Amino acid sequence: MDFLLRDIILLAKGIGIGFAIAAPVGPIGMLCIRLTLEKGRLAGFCGGLGAAVADTIFAVLGIFGITALSGMIEAQRAWFELGGGLFLIAFGVHLGLKQPLVTSDGQEVPQTLLADFSKTLALTLANPMTVLSFMAVFAGVPGLVRLEMALIPVLIGGVLLGAAGWWFSLSLGIGFIRHMISPATLVWLNRIAGSLLVAFGFYTLAHVTAVYFWPR
Repeated sequence: MDFLLRDIILLAKGIGIGFAIAAPVGPIGMLCIRLTLEKGRLAGFCGGLGAAVADTIFAVLGIFGITALSGMIEAQRAWFELGGGLFLIAFGVHLGLKQPLVTSDGQEVPQTLLADFSKTLALTLANPMTVLSFMAVFAGVPGLVRLEMALIPVLIGGVLLGAAGWWFSLSLGIGFIRHMISPATLVWLNRIAGSLLVAFGFYTLAHVTAVYFWPR
């Protein structure tokens, strides 16, 4: 039962990380919104799923990168968690204040579901700096440094579920309101995503303070 609870908690962490990383409304989000408005929910979700798969690939690279550096990270774990928490809060605040980016009106919209998936997959993979974001998050969230190899698929599966869940929610929601989307709505989507990252950051700061700087 303890092992099951551990796996459930780890899966939940992965889902939260995947959802928060995927949620910022940037060019990929705008493309998926556009796909949903022009072709329907399924097209928008397939486009988002390409981005989710790309994020999952980055998550795999990120967790193995953290594992390779686990000795150094473990020695300075308190500072890494502190830095990771501050990074999440700062990025979340930045995201909440950021204006959404809009794709060019002349950008081609893929004509098939496979093309929708492939284009967002390629566009997301074209930004390898996302690996650093995952490494920062994994280093900052308690319990993910020196994660056992057998548990990595659980975490990565959670990341995929979380990212896919965001794109499913976005395409479903946009499908319902379709022609009622306004810039103000996109701003609020950014604020919600930023709030999730800030919440992760404060959770990390509370943990590192209680364990390392203010133990019982």
